[in-house]
Amino acid sequence: MLRREAGNWLARLQSGRDPDLERKFRRWHDADPRHAAAFDRVRRSYEQAGLLRHSRLASAASRHSRPGTPARSPSPRLALAAGIALAVFVPAGVLLVAGVLPLSGTSAMVLVTRVGEIRQVELADGSKVTLDTATKIDVEVGRSRRTAHLRYGRARFQIAQANAPFVVETGKSKIMTRQGVVDVEQGAQQDRVLVLAGAAEVRGTGREGASPVAIAEGESLTVNSGGAGQKGVAAPAPDWTRGMLQFDGTPLVDAVALANRYSERHIILLGDIGGLRVTGGFRAGDTLGLAKALAAAFDLSLQQRTGDDLVLSRKSPSTPRK
Repeated sequence: MLRREAGNWLARLQSGRDPDLERKFRRWHDADPRHAAAFDRVRRSYEQAGLLRHSRLASAASRHSRPGTPARSPSPRLALAAGIALAVFVPAGVLLVAGVLPLSGTSAMVLVTRVGEIRQVELADGSKVTLDTATKIDVEVGRSRRTAHLRYGRARFQIAQANAPFVVETGKSKIMTRQGVVDVEQGAQQDRVLVLAGAAEVRGTGREGASPVAIAEGESLTVNSGGAGQKGVAAPAPDWTRGMLQFDGTPLVDAVALANRYSERHIILLGDIGGLRVTGGFRAGDTLGLAKALAAAFDLSLQQRTGDDLVLSRKSPSTPRK
């Protein structure tokens, strides 16, 4: 609550609309040491998030955090910037930069997870988004507009019903739904959309004028870089939001690429073993456990590099079998 108050004060101080605001702010600031500390934390959070760095707004925020300094009315652009960003660092690794756009009442968020993290965040409209490992999403939710831009990674969107459709954009596709549960994954070569509940319409951004493709519950759609989509039936698989990886005849190169997303410690394949087929379930992030299981299943050599990576290759003829 104090952090929200401090963020609101910072936005109001930059608006310049109330000539008596400096006195009101100073009364709040000096009433409790916790108020001053909260205000300073918010200001520093802006700077750490890169929202104020090298800007006039940064110096203005610092000036207001020191007693006895007169206020100046900044430009409307700086006032808007102040209203956008209330930085909140959520425990367990999600970076959430959030706030309210003052002219529209729209809630804006930037969500980021680090490698190995899977986290769920509730949005202002009651929708929920679960971020997979190493994922970034920009979200704006208001009365007439609900959008999410998946910058990279994978996410599950549990969409609450509302008048405005919920639109998820990636570099290759635009997904629209009004209510349901949709997985969206952005890959280097293609996007994958999976509808777990409800329905969605998907349009490739690289195909101007093309009609959207409707997909229903249990269906999936892959969209390539040219915007062309291929529809299919989703195969049964464990819930990735619980941190499990499931392979069913998956090429080893693809299985390892997916597993490597969940850990700083990577598996490296040497030689012609990428085409081997993997079947089974593994816990995300347990790179060593997976590497050992693969080595045992395919009778491969497993070695650890100096940088902590794990190397799988075929055993040489001189290597004794266990």
